[in-house]
Amino acid sequence: MFPIRNLVAISVLALFAVGCGTDSVDSPTAFPSTSSTTVVPTTLAPATTVPALFPVEVMTDQGPVSIESRPERVVSLSATHTEIIYELAVEEQLVAVDLFSNYPPAAADKARIDSFSFNVEEVAALDPDLVIIAFDFQGETAALATVGIPFLLLGPPVDLDGMYQQFRVIGDALGVPEAGEALATRAEGRARAISADAQAIAGQSFFHEVDDTYYTATSASFIGDVYSSLGLVNIADSALVGGPFPQLSAEFIFDQNPDLIFLGDAAFGASAETVSARPGWDVLSAVSEGHIIEIDADISGRWGPRTVDLMQDILNAVLDVQR
Repeated sequence: MFPIRNLVAISVLALFAVGCGTDSVDSPTAFPSTSSTTVVPTTLAPATTVPALFPVEVMTDQGPVSIESRPERVVSLSATHTEIIYELAVEEQLVAVDLFSNYPPAAADKARIDSFSFNVEEVAALDPDLVIIAFDFQGETAALATVGIPFLLLGPPVDLDGMYQQFRVIGDALGVPEAGEALATRAEGRARAISADAQAIAGQSFFHEVDDTYYTATSASFIGDVYSSLGLVNIADSALVGGPFPQLSAEFIFDQNPDLIFLGDAAFGASAETVSARPGWDVLSAVSEGHIIEIDADISGRWGPRTVDLMQDILNAVLDVQR
């Protein structure tokens, strides 16, 4: 893993989860079945059936999972999914969250589970009827299946469309499909509007710094798709090495001479001053013109309701530094 501070490494590690969970493991445990609800007419009018929310089938990274009844004790082992659950206003169903679930602030009141040191017995002690996870690095899916705890594996999407779909999936799974659809529609509408406004900055090249050893993210990653939606050109796309998260050399960055530099590691000490002080970096246009932008590590490392806020922040910041 990267030699930068642990929290940056963890954020990147979570992003590497794209496509994880496709290995062969036991299928998620099915929920006990319940009967659908009907309304009995009290007049001679035709009987009317009230649509039953459950059972419902949702699509996960391991394929379709059937949920037979509304989960009442949910454990979120992902800060992203904690945010989504709160945005859907069903946080009363949450009994525990992971250690990095720091938003909204009310999440601090929930019991805490260390998802990066996974212990299935610790999870089982909470008696959950659904666990939501974003990765399968430590055999989480197999362990949960073995002890009979139902779960959804919803890893990082590769683009905004995948994020919208997760809003819908979680809404369906928790019994609030209308809220899930509304959140997806609202986020997509805002993203489209911001993308339209971003025509003013389209075509400019950039380097997104994950850490100070020049790990970055290409357009094949989720954060890369966010930048692409704003019309920005990622210099890492031409590197053709290292998959979605390659490590670039200083020489490559100098050769590409990006118009903008985004610091995803600003929370860990990187700044316009520290970048400018790097040997030779003063020749870069982004440095000499002051086009270095700090971005929120939490938001940029997640995919959730605040992603559209990040899009607006990036657009505003680029316009500000270029005035």
